[in-house]
Amino acid sequence: MSVAAAPEISVPDVSLFARGLTAAGHTTRAVKQLHARLSALDPGASLEAREDALIGLVRWVCDGPKPPPVEGAPPEAMATTRLRLVVRALEVAPAFRKRLRGSIESVLREASSLRLLCEVGLPNDRGLFDETSDRLARRFLPSPPDHGDLAGMFARMFESRRDADWLAELPADLTLGLLERLGDVWQPLRDSTEDALALLTTRVSALGLSDDIRQRGPGGPVRESPFFRLPHAAREELPDLCLLCRRDMVAVHDNLERFGVSVDVVYRLDVIAKSLDRVEAILVALDPRTTTELVTAETLFLAELCRARLRESSIRGVVKDNTQLLARKVIERAGETGEHYITVSRGEWWKMLASAGGGGFLTVFTCVAKFFTKWGHFAPAVDGMISAVNYAGSFVTMQFLGFTLATKQPSMTAAALAGSIRAQRDAHQLDDLITTIARICRSQLAAALGNIGVVIPSAILFDFVFRAVYGRSFLDAETAQYTVDSFHVYKSGTIPYAILTGVLLWASSLGAGWLENWAVYRRIPEAITEHRFKRWLGKGLFRWLGKMVKKHVAGFGGSVALGVLLGMMPAFGKFFGLPLDVRHVTLSSGALALSVKALGLTALTDPSVGWAALGIAAIGSMNFGISFLLALGVAFRAREVPIGRGIRLLFAVLGRFLRSPLQFFYPPASEAPEVFSHRPSMAPRGSAVSLHRH
Repeated sequence: MSVAAAPEISVPDVSLFARGLTAAGHTTRAVKQLHARLSALDPGASLEAREDALIGLVRWVCDGPKPPPVEGAPPEAMATTRLRLVVRALEVAPAFRKRLRGSIESVLREASSLRLLCEVGLPNDRGLFDETSDRLARRFLPSPPDHGDLAGMFARMFESRRDADWLAELPADLTLGLLERLGDVWQPLRDSTEDALALLTTRVSALGLSDDIRQRGPGGPVRESPFFRLPHAAREELPDLCLLCRRDMVAVHDNLERFGVSVDVVYRLDVIAKSLDRVEAILVALDPRTTTELVTAETLFLAELCRARLRESSIRGVVKDNTQLLARKVIERAGETGEHYITVSRGEWWKMLASAGGGGFLTVFTCVAKFFTKWGHFAPAVDGMISAVNYAGSFVTMQFLGFTLATKQPSMTAAALAGSIRAQRDAHQLDDLITTIARICRSQLAAALGNIGVVIPSAILFDFVFRAVYGRSFLDAETAQYTVDSFHVYKSGTIPYAILTGVLLWASSLGAGWLENWAVYRRIPEAITEHRFKRWLGKGLFRWLGKMVKKHVAGFGGSVALGVLLGMMPAFGKFFGLPLDVRHVTLSSGALALSVKALGLTALTDPSVGWAALGIAAIGSMNFGISFLLALGVAFRAREVPIGRGIRLLFAVLGRFLRSPLQFFYPPASEAPEVFSHRPSMAPRGSAVSLHRH
């Protein structure tokens, strides 16, 4: 006879229920609420009413009032004690057992569990943007109730991570006791797992066989791919095929690490990995074994479903998970560029000084062009664009002439340092890291001395030439005095503007790393080398162009990004009515030199010039320090460097500086070879090395 056709059994009143439930027979608040929750169960009610009654019972178990003690029960969580009371109630009150069993069986039969098994906690396969939009909508927009969907019902039953942790720690004997009293009401749920496995494996197959994944996989015929075989396999073959799919994913991931990252591909890999996790979890929950082990596996599966549902509402999580690899590659590209800014020998140190001197000389003309732009009194947007072209053109020219701009170094060298810290794990290698930091410090010093040491005399020389040609200084007295006052260390916005400029310098390094990653991922140098026009213009020209792009793409990206950021920031501030401006140490030094030359030698005794000189020192400190710290922090996180390792390194560096300060300013007569060893291979994507490593 079915549950629906069984003879009606009367529901006990609260007093009788309490006497059978506990030894003392007290009708406590918890007992009264449990009686009400069980009495609300009605297998003949509407689906909505049955769902609400079951949800109310589960929420009472998770968050109900303090339960009376259960005789013989060990010390445990109150939710576990409340569940023991439910099991006891089903034993002493057959009417409640019949109602609960009928309600569960009818809801499972009428409601769909596919979304619960195949979608809850799993990102959609439409892309990172769509997934982020979905999560924003779920967080901030009200969701209508979806009766007949077990996913919505499950979300209302288990609302917090505490609920998930409680599910995971449920004693197996208690769960078995509950299942024995309910009987076999779970068959509809077991039947739907076959459809769930079919949907999940089909999704994994479609993503794994997409063009972007196949191109970066281990190759071979499509029909031999585990992704192709997955949806057609029998259940007993699925565990091995899942392992083979993960093997191919490692090859794809390694290819991304070597030859450039796409957020879209990383997102697809994340969808595949989590879908495979779900397939394996379902298989474990269905695996025939002893009853206790099976019940434990199923309870853990429910707990993981609960945790996954909570994670799927996290916007920060999906963005972090899918951009961390991109951030690491951008930092890695910046770090590889940063290695070129680190000098080892005295000869390299002097070359850096000379290179920075060239950058300082060019900066004079950038500074002059800046004054001409301001005198034009253009609209803010036009002023910003002209300034951006001026700065970017100057920085790109420095890049192609082999000159150095000191303020571009800190963010690049910080990324290189972070990579070394992560690579050097042994205690005896700490000295190598300290040596690297000493090299960075003296290299930065050489670049700063070269820039500022040349831009000041070059600005004075320019003013001499301008006076010889036009009979006056380049700047008039009013403009010169205004410029001097604008660099005052505390009566102007010098320090906050210098901090903002440090942030922009750091941001430009991200632009450099991103553009190089993009060029490598898209194989732009190879595409230029093999361009069809080489038949008419010659192979040698396009080989040279490909090498130039590969060599200068990062520097070009960083230079253009920095130029646009410095040029457009004041215009951006005017547009929004914000007092935004930039203070770049080399440009500011040149402007101050032109101003002092215009005011005459007597200006050197003016206190305002002394305060402006202190302002220039503050600008340099903020430019270098802020960009270095931001880059180091991001690189630490992207490369997963423990903060404790960085702190230990800081104290070790201080100790070395106190013992031997000179090496932080000028290279010793002889030093060990380069210590960097973390550069990625630059073999072309698709080579035998990249595709058959695994």
